[in-house]
Amino acid sequence: MPSAQTVRISNMSRPYAATAASIAAFTVLAAAPAFADSAYVTQAAVGGSAQIQMIGPSHNPQTAVTHARSISVPTSTPEMAAARGSGHMAQTFQIGNHNHVAHLQVGTGNQSTAGIIGNLNQVGVLQAGNNLRSNVVLLGTQGLNVGVIQPPGSPPVSMLIARLPNGGLLIKR
Repeated sequence: MPSAQTVRISNMSRPYAATAASIAAFTVLAAAPAFADSAYVTQAAVGGSAQIQMIGPSHNPQTAVTHARSISVPTSTPEMAAARGSGHMAQTFQIGNHNHVAHLQVGTGNQSTAGIIGNLNQVGVLQAGNNLRSNVVLLGTQGLNVGVIQPPGSPPVSMLIARLPNGGLLIKR
């Protein structure tokens, strides 16, 4: 009988021994220092130079050539550049959840603005011409799909669709 109890105790203590060994190993590994590079990239100053060491074509490894290279930093980014070419402008203002707006413009000088205050709305604007204007506002609406198609030479579109407090829908064009 004593041997059966000893076996039972050792079988019961195996999971605890494995857990204790895991905790001890984790504690030892966690105590070791961790090293990492910085997450930030250093920026070069305008007109700055960097030393680059290159090994020359000779067979002597002691021969090294040092070159100073000038690093130029652009003065403006593409986002700061003025609009050129077609002159299109598409603006979207959204407050709410799951709203989708698409502005498709073909031609030159088209302007499109869409404003949504509501949820689950979809607005699509297609302008195929020159110097077309459209303004679409959905106010307090939910689940509306609105499409604006402007062929060449069409008049400006200005539309307000609002949900009234009494539940009615106001469409002002």
